[in-house]
Amino acid sequence: MKRTKLASRYAKAFFEFALELDQIEKVSEDITLINRTFSSNFDLRSAINSPIIRTDKKINILHAVFKQHISDITLRYLTLILRKRRELQIHIICDEFIKLYKAYKNIVTLEIFSASKLEDAIIESIKNKVKNYVHANIEVVESIKPQLIGGVSYKFNDYFVDSSIKTQLDRLKKELMDKSYEPNF
Repeated sequence: MKRTKLASRYAKAFFEFALELDQIEKVSEDITLINRTFSSNFDLRSAINSPIIRTDKKINILHAVFKQHISDITLRYLTLILRKRRELQIHIICDEFIKLYKAYKNIVTLEIFSASKLEDAIIESIKNKVKNYVHANIEVVESIKPQLIGGVSYKFNDYFVDSSIKTQLDRLKKELMDKSYEPNF
């Protein structure tokens, strides 16, 4: 909890600073790139999070990796995070920044789970229903989960709608296994 609170403060401060400089779009792209890079590159994450490597070496590593791809303001922000010894929270700070940006732009992430690839018409139908409900722009993330057997589940904000066959089978099994049933004959 404490790490999330700290990350939230760092993200909020940088978000407000980027707004003041009218560079929120560029900074958001930079933060998304940094987050994606840290998520996909284990070696980079290990080097930056290592307590053995000195801070100046970590700064040099980040400059070598990101200098050509992100703005100067974002690079200086990453340097500040490292100088404050908050490198373990970079990923969380990026996540919090992205949440703030999506709230600012009124974007809701809709995660759709299915057993196989869905047709575009089905995805568009779900997207439109959610859009009418939340009155926001919808960002769709589709995930294939074969264990669902069939049907669809989706979540957005704090809502989860599960109409998968696996869930229906689990409910049916629970009802059949319920021992509270007593015959009346």
